[in-house]
Amino acid sequence: METMGDLIRGLREISRAEPAAEDVERILGWRPEFIRFFTPSEDESIMVMVFERGVVLEVRYFLNDNLRALGDDLEIRLMLKIDITSRVGYSVFYSKYIHGQGYIRVSLRDVENKMVQKILEDYYLPRLKSIYKPVIMEFRGFSDRDFFGVEAGREHGYIYYSPVRPKSGENEVRILDVIARLYHLESILKNRDVPHQLAELELQMSLLPSVMWM
Repeated sequence: METMGDLIRGLREISRAEPAAEDVERILGWRPEFIRFFTPSEDESIMVMVFERGVVLEVRYFLNDNLRALGDDLEIRLMLKIDITSRVGYSVFYSKYIHGQGYIRVSLRDVENKMVQKILEDYYLPRLKSIYKPVIMEFRGFSDRDFFGVEAGREHGYIYYSPVRPKSGENEVRILDVIARLYHLESILKNRDVPHQLAELELQMSLLPSVMWM
């Protein structure tokens, strides 16, 4: 089990029903501490496996006959659980312009209240970008196609490697290289005081009446 492609091929041997930890260890060589399996929609099922030292593997099965026939009905993300959460909910990741210049991309959780959405766009988003911008170049991937990012919600925060599918070019990326980068990025965030700055931003947002419910 050396590359991301090896990992995908191993996961194909695991039932889409919730597997036993022993089965996962037998096939992947890693024993999960926790397995969660759920179906958010009729089009996909998701399995999340948590391993030691905060490593998380998210497996997304696409319930589509055409994709299954093509052998492209599976997507995985390797992640590392970190001490960053957000009542707003966001994903920050590295991306590129057409000419190769790196820049920051941010997506916020959808909010139905238009006033709250306006406050998030005018107040929260610029400050969030200013916190991550000094470190975003560290989130470059191993090629022009892949990248790393940070995903934060109310209960959990993760550093993640971009999704890999059976037909993607990232199949040859080594698993240990991805995990090493995840830990390296966690260290960078801590050394640059990013978690503390984010906590201060969350506190400021909590003082705004219109977003205290979030």
